[in-house]
Amino acid sequence: MKLKALVAMVPLLFISTSQAHSLWVNATSAADGQSMIELGYGDEFPTAAVIPADRLHIFEAAQLIGKDGNLVLKAGKENYQFVTEKPLTNGSYAAIAIYKPTYWSKNKAGWQQQDRTAMPDALYCEQASMFGKTILNIGGAKETAVISQPQGLKLEIIPLANPATIKPGQPLPVQVLYDGKPLKNAEVTATFAGFGDQHEHHGHTHSHAKAFMNQTDSKGKVNVYPLKAGYWVVETEHKLPYADTAKCDESVLASTLTFSIDE
Repeated sequence: MKLKALVAMVPLLFISTSQAHSLWVNATSAADGQSMIELGYGDEFPTAAVIPADRLHIFEAAQLIGKDGNLVLKAGKENYQFVTEKPLTNGSYAAIAIYKPTYWSKNKAGWQQQDRTAMPDALYCEQASMFGKTILNIGGAKETAVISQPQGLKLEIIPLANPATIKPGQPLPVQVLYDGKPLKNAEVTATFAGFGDQHEHHGHTHSHAKAFMNQTDSKGKVNVYPLKAGYWVVETEHKLPYADTAKCDESVLASTLTFSIDE
């Protein structure tokens, strides 16, 4: 355990998809006992912000899955918010965000939503896909029936225990699946809100340090050690050559899992 703790506190850079943006999911309280699901997009975890108009089409509507299947969500006040129609019954839920496969190419002028056929002078092209998941426990629930089931995401982080049962310093077992199969030797990182050195970039404060890193085993499994109470995000990424190199260079997939750890 001492060795794992020492490794876990080494800061590192986590390289995400195009333009260093990430996707995560927040679950918060809304009016009248309803629950709000937020699509967090950018590099200022855990703060969700308005999604730029030219990227809004990339995102699917948020999903909320309970023991009886998908629940109906309605649009919230902001374009990244979705609200339940009524208060949720007690239980454990999984909320999902999906950033659809999107071509991003970069030439000397910068990034554009194009592949190489539309940008012949591209220095680099990737097809980016992102997935986010959070765990929502209502009424003190600590169930695993829903949250530990694969939800069919191309790259998915599955908690094998409910984070509500985990205390600081205890292992949270997770499994990483790619295309429904265990992804071995996948780099998994984790951090909590407020961790790491801060720096200024275009007037915003960012942090790239991570509180935990390790790799999955042959079954795609790894124990994440949240060493401190707080709001955590686990991240992984998978890159592979694009099938048609005349069109694009790489497929880059990223996935996150967010949850709270209590004292």
